[in-house]
Amino acid sequence: MKYAVKPIKPRLSKYLDKYNLSEKWEKAKNFLANDLSHPSLNFEKIILKSTVFYSFKLDKKYRGICILSKGQIEIILFTNHYK
Repeated sequence: MKYAVKPIKPRLSKYLDKYNLSEKWEKAKNFLANDLSHPSLNFEKIILKSTVFYSFKLDKKYRGICILSKGQIEIILFTNHYK
């Protein structure tokens, strides 16, 4: 299934710029839109109470957190890898 990736908020864009992740985000965004099972994403489900989030890898150090809803992906956070 293909997904539409919503544009990221300005604060997330600043985070990507600050840590030189913009190119990695563009690559990950393409995989998110076309193939969630791509090995480089390491796409994982995270359940917190009754809310379902998903995590994907930007690189070895950084991950993104998103929500899937009605064929759309909304990025809510970029963060240091939590493992």
